[in-house]
Amino acid sequence: MIQAFSKIIIHQTADDIWRVISRFEAGCRYLHGVVDCVVEGEGIGALRTLVSANGDRIEERLVVLDDEQYRLSYALLSNTPFRDCVTTMAVHDVGPGVAQLEWSAVFQAEGLPEGEAAELLGGALALNCNKLKHFLEE
Repeated sequence: MIQAFSKIIIHQTADDIWRVISRFEAGCRYLHGVVDCVVEGEGIGALRTLVSANGDRIEERLVVLDDEQYRLSYALLSNTPFRDCVTTMAVHDVGPGVAQLEWSAVFQAEGLPEGEAAELLGGALALNCNKLKHFLEE
């Protein structure tokens, strides 16, 4: 499996960040390039459809939602170069009013060299980290 990873320091508590990211339907508020989000179901197994500005759709299924560890994971269901992709968001406090968000993914590359796929997905994770930081610190 290939891994992609990004992390960022956010000037909010882990609890405050978790209140936002644990709401699977809130993705359109902090995911880069996403203009709409529809969720079917609740909790583990919920399906999320993200719509980008150009109309592309990405479907994801929530597979982990851990309120104690501040961790959630979702599986990418859409046909992309990232086969069998599971993405995980985890947050933990690193100081008073400051937390670190770690956003990672494991996957198999399909149609792209592994290094290129890891760089592409890692860049997307970094963009999402920055957008979430901006959203939360406004």
